[in-house]
Amino acid sequence: MRGPLLSLLLALCASSGYTAQTAASQFVPTHYRSTDGALLLQTNGNYVEPYFATKALLTAQDAGLDIRQAGLAWIRWALQRQNKDGRFDRYCQKAGAEWKACGAADADDSMLALWLQLLYRLAPDSGIPPEWQVSTQKAQAQLAKLRNGRLGIYHVSGRNHVALFMDNIEVYSALKDIAKAQDRFGDKQAAQTTNKQAENLAAAIDHVFWDKRHQWFRSSMQKNQPAFYPDVVAQVYPLLAGFPLRDENARSAWSTWRSKFASAWLEDKYDPHPWGLVALAAMKMGDPSSALCWLTHSESLRYSPQWNILEEAVFQGLDQQMQDQRSASATACSKTMNQGTPGEL
Repeated sequence: MRGPLLSLLLALCASSGYTAQTAASQFVPTHYRSTDGALLLQTNGNYVEPYFATKALLTAQDAGLDIRQAGLAWIRWALQRQNKDGRFDRYCQKAGAEWKACGAADADDSMLALWLQLLYRLAPDSGIPPEWQVSTQKAQAQLAKLRNGRLGIYHVSGRNHVALFMDNIEVYSALKDIAKAQDRFGDKQAAQTTNKQAENLAAAIDHVFWDKRHQWFRSSMQKNQPAFYPDVVAQVYPLLAGFPLRDENARSAWSTWRSKFASAWLEDKYDPHPWGLVALAAMKMGDPSSALCWLTHSESLRYSPQWNILEEAVFQGLDQQMQDQRSASATACSKTMNQGTPGEL
């Protein structure tokens, strides 16, 4: 166990103090944006994974950045390529050629939910703009088809009837955001209906995915061998989404997660990807020291093969919030990062 080491690591990181920045800087995906508005998965690439592009925008906004410029450009690009049934494909581009669909989305339920969430977040107070309304209707209709009426949760796609915990948390988060937007539009009745859908989904998620024996959420309806991704990472998704937990409050849940997994997460012991979403969860749970250590450690990975637009979104957001604290903590985090051993999964 690395309890004492982890306490030392976080204490050293916290020693520099923390002051939140209030001014919203713009999310600038310079190395992840094509001239036509597409958002690329990896640095200066030629591949668009719409899930990651949309998730990155929402995450950047959650991290305190202004996403309107990049978000509206992305919406214009994606609207032209949305399938007639509301779904999105992956896209590839050869040098000098047009974008071409080169694969089906990994998970239609998540992608459709995130797309709707982005449209509703960026819509003006007057409501969904006319040029977005058809897209919104198609996405809502397609997402509704993926709901399992008996269990109350969503399947990955029409072809894959597996239900995944993180996907369903993302649908829940989208419904909550849509309800807020509907309230902002002045449509109180629609907001109440959508909030009720979110509450029903939350109850279904808890019923289907909560593992009483191990006291955590199963990542899938199917049995699997526990791994950092998806199982351990999945436990921070409710914290990011404000999902109602049954037996403990969110900060207590984060404290439990941190005591078991944070040191090895920061040292990339479990997974080669840095998982900035965990750092964002730490920040949301009032633990800036863990987020600060992630910034310090992960900067060397920026623009590497392990980095993608989602990591970049988290990095820019946390970097903006913690600029004054980073230089003071870099040495402390560096000294302790290579110590300790990973915990049991």
